[in-house]
Formats: sequence, C-alpha cells, structure tokens
Amino acid sequence: MMSGEPTRAEARALMSAHLDASDRVLVTGAGGWFGLTVAALVADTAARTMFVTRRPRLVDFGSGTAAAVSWDWGAVQAFSPTVVVDCAFILRDFADSMPIEQYVYANTVLTARLLQVAQMDTVRAVISVSSGAAVHPEDARSRGVDLDPYGYLKRQAELALLGAADATGAATVIARPWSLSGSLVTRPARYAFSNLVMQARAGEIRIEAAHEVWRRFTGVDDFFAVALAKACMSSGVLDSGGELVEIGALARRICDVLGVSARIVRPAGPAGPPDEYCPPVDVWDGACSAVGFVPATLEEQVRSVDTHLRRFAG
Repeated sequence: MMSGEPTRAEARALMSAHLDASDRVLVTGAGGWFGLTVAALVADTAARTMFVTRRPRLVDFGSGTAAAVSWDWGAVQAFSPTVVVDCAFILRDFADSMPIEQYVYANTVLTARLLQVAQMDTVRAVISVSSGAAVHPEDARSRGVDLDPYGYLKRQAELALLGAADATGAATVIARPWSLSGSLVTRPARYAFSNLVMQARAGEIRIEAAHEVWRRFTGVDDFFAVALAKACMSSGVLDSGGELVEIGALARRICDVLGVSARIVRPAGPAGPPDEYCPPVDVWDGACSAVGFVPATLEEQVRSVDTHLRRFAG
C-alpha cells in the first residue's frame, strides 16, 4: 500500500477498469466504513460522484475529502446515476436502543429509496450491501422480524432488489459481507480484525470465547472492487470469503506480522460448539479469479489495518 492511501492499488485499478468518464456513481451511507472505502476507491477514477449521508457534511476518506449531501430525490434524479453503491442501513448495534417499530420503519425507508433509484432508466449497475446475518444460520425470514430485525430486514431487502433487477434489467449484486478488515474502519474496537490488531499493539490480546471461533476475512476495498466488477458482468450474490482461520491462530499471526510478543489470554473450558460464521459455500476465490483479481492475504490485511490505526492514533 502506498503511504497515505487507505485502499490497495490493485483494488483501485480494478474499480477504475469498470468505471469511465461517462459514469455517475451514487454512494449512499457515504459516512460509514463501507461508504468511505468506496469513496477512496472511486477518487482516482474519471467517474463523477454523488455522496449521500444522513445530513450534509464533509467526509474524509483518508487520501482526500468530499462533500456529501442529505437524501433528496430531485437531486438524485438530476444526477442521473449510472452506478449505485448502497451502503445505507441502520446497523444491528442500534436495534436494541430504539423501538422496533422505529427501527423497521427507518430501514424500510432506506430500502424503498434504493429500489426507487435502482429502477431509474440511467442505472446500469447496482451494488447493495447486505450481511451474512440475512442467511445465517438460516434464512432470517424464518426467525421473524421480532427475533432478528436486522437479519430479517436485510433478507427482505435482498429479495426485493433482486426482484427489481429482473424487471429493470440493471445488473445487481448483493454484496454480502461476513467478516471484513479495512483501513477506514470507523469504530475499530467494535470489529474483530482491527480490535485484535489494537490489542496486539497494546501487549495483550483477550479472546472472550473459550470455544473455537472460525472466520474468513476479506479486505473491504477488495470486496467492493470485485463487487463492481461482478456487477458489470451479471447479477447475483457475492459473499465475502478468504482464508479460513481460527481466531486464536489469527491472534498469533497478527503478533508475528507486527513483530510483537503480546500475551494471548483465553478462558479455560468448558468450551461449547465451534462458532463458524462463514458463507456455506466459499465462492470468493472463484469470483476474484473470474475478474482476474488477486485479493490481499491475511498478512497484507494486518499490515494495512495496523498502518492506518497507528497513523490516526498518533
């Protein structure tokens, strides 16, 4: 990674290869981790951009800044997007801090806006962020909105968007992240990968689970670049993937990459069944190969996240 660049040159090149000067890219949820990553990826392309956040503000994507506007249907119509990257959704974190009716309504409005944009005649490609929670451990619709409002609403949004794609002809990719890493993470302590890196630098890594925890981590910049490339070829679902790693082994590898000797603490048993939050079928490597892309290794992801966290800590 070049100094000052929060995204990999390979990911930016893949994004540039699928956007040209005639494209107009609409990014919703541009103030969050995913939206900021997309902003950094498209910054060097010839495409025009429109960033939407909850309220007008300047967003900082690491290597630059951009003005973001609040949602305005008239302004979106005037912009006439050709590519839509949808990152707007109220996350699971907030589901318990607001009435369920309010949570459902707010996210339903966001989905309705997306469907409205996706059906514009000018739109050729739509990438919408979903979640592994939509289908893990089963189709979230079977659990009901009261039990899992986040997963339920994500699954409903997936189905509605893919249904709209059948009617409009716009290539649509449901980008379904499971476990991601990335330099522009806005709340590093909340996400496993960046949290482990932070703990390693602090000298002690505490793993809360006595049982095995298995994950596949993908760099978020790689994920969005491949999602756009896929959307230029066909519609469908893109699950993130990567090397399968147990969280304790990942902690040790992070220490090795950083050259630190942090103490790793984990509760002694009894250990329950393994926690395997991964896509049921790993299609990530195949999706990368289909667009001629080599994703970052775990070691490269560690260095990238560490560089960013140290820069902003200082």
